[in-house]
Amino acid sequence: MIYISSTKFNSYQTWQGEMFCMKCVVRCVRADILPRGGALSRIARQSSTTVTKTIDDVPGPKGLPLIGTTLSLLMAGSTPKLHHYIDKRHKEYGSIFKESIGPVPCIFISDAKTIRDVFAHEGKYPIHVLPEAWTTYNTLHNVSRGIFFMDGEEWWHFRRILNAALMKGDQEWLEDSCVPAVENIMRRIRTVSSCTSSYPDMEQILYSWSLEVIISVLVGPQNYLLAKDQIADRVDELASTLRLIFETSSKLMLISSKFAAKFGIPRWQRFEAAVSTALHNVANLVELLLNNYVRENEGLLGKLRGKMTTNELSRIVTDLILAAGDTTAYSMEWTLYLIGKNLDVQKKLREQIAEDEKKSQCWTSNLYLKNTIKESLRLYPVAPFLTRILPKPATIQGYYMPAGSVLIMSIFSTGRDAINFPNPLKFDPDRWMRDDNNGVAARSASIPFAIGSRSCIGKKLAEKQLQITLGELVRNFHVTVDNSEDVDVILEMVAIPSEKIKFQFSNLE
Repeated sequence: MIYISSTKFNSYQTWQGEMFCMKCVVRCVRADILPRGGALSRIARQSSTTVTKTIDDVPGPKGLPLIGTTLSLLMAGSTPKLHHYIDKRHKEYGSIFKESIGPVPCIFISDAKTIRDVFAHEGKYPIHVLPEAWTTYNTLHNVSRGIFFMDGEEWWHFRRILNAALMKGDQEWLEDSCVPAVENIMRRIRTVSSCTSSYPDMEQILYSWSLEVIISVLVGPQNYLLAKDQIADRVDELASTLRLIFETSSKLMLISSKFAAKFGIPRWQRFEAAVSTALHNVANLVELLLNNYVRENEGLLGKLRGKMTTNELSRIVTDLILAAGDTTAYSMEWTLYLIGKNLDVQKKLREQIAEDEKKSQCWTSNLYLKNTIKESLRLYPVAPFLTRILPKPATIQGYYMPAGSVLIMSIFSTGRDAINFPNPLKFDPDRWMRDDNNGVAARSASIPFAIGSRSCIGKKLAEKQLQITLGELVRNFHVTVDNSEDVDVILEMVAIPSEKIKFQFSNLE
């Protein structure tokens, strides 16, 4: 069974979409907070005389008491293969089905229109669930965390402040903040490619790049350049620690973290040590930045200072840094993988950028470049699932769902469904150029950043970061992939490659 945080429905605990590019893995909530079985039918019939189908009528596999269909998931490859397991279920039962991977029934949805309907019913304070490993750690160590862990009015207060800084108004400063980190990754790749015959460790390089971007955003590009040498070792160490956090987190999904912590199970101890190290390092880094490199209205810290206390600012920024490490790093890695395997797309992208340069146009806004990123996120969303818990009863795809129903949106399946995307496994950025019905379907069926008030707070930054970096890499390198077989996607909290991707970067100059 998949364990997550215990949460009362009326506390508005939240989970998905707050982090950069969102950390989305299927989880369930505590069994004692939701009505189940015949109780759901009774609630539906008492609440409406017009609805004939209830949550009990949703098709799906039968499970065992308490553990549900956990054994089926284990036989299918366990949590690393969860997205494939659920995709197979959708092919078997349709675009909506019910399954209990553990004690609580969850509703899985892959229909694009229904997914948007779910977001329309999320309420003022969207409810999602938290990984039990993280909440157990926070409780044991008495740690107050940032907006990722906030709920209700507190969450909405800080979300509005961040919206004003990261989502509204002139966002040119975000693009400027990406430049130093992009220049740095170019130097790293050029150095590694010329000095060794082995394949570069792109995961480590991209983790560091991702962290450097968010630090530059926090203090502003000029201040980042001043701080770069002093924080370089800290960033590399933090990148390694973040990789370990999400690796160890994924190994706790099928056991109770409270049980693991109580009995000191080794996988809990590794997770606990990684989180403690990361939180300590990030706190020291934030303190260093606040004390030495923050100027009024420069960078996100400068914009937020005065709008919240230093403690609140530190909590918010800590979670933003932790979130930035893996999500954009793996999004970039998957995009490089796709252009390395599809050299025609890479060639066209390079030509499009060169054409913009000839016309003295800003290539960072090139439409084909943007569509290449969209197409990559469609095929490899780092968050293969989005979750919401209904705050009020609602009818979803013809089924009455009571308040507290756990809805899981299978965007990995939606993005690879031929109903939404003809020839869905083909990497085709041009599909986003079309203005016909297929184009409309594509825009509504691929939502890697989620939608609604709790969508990814870092969407605009992530898009700019990915576009600028991909464009610069394609302008300067010919990228190829030497893996003999296609690389599969597995889940370790986010969607990652099943094996090391063997990149080759050849200088074009």
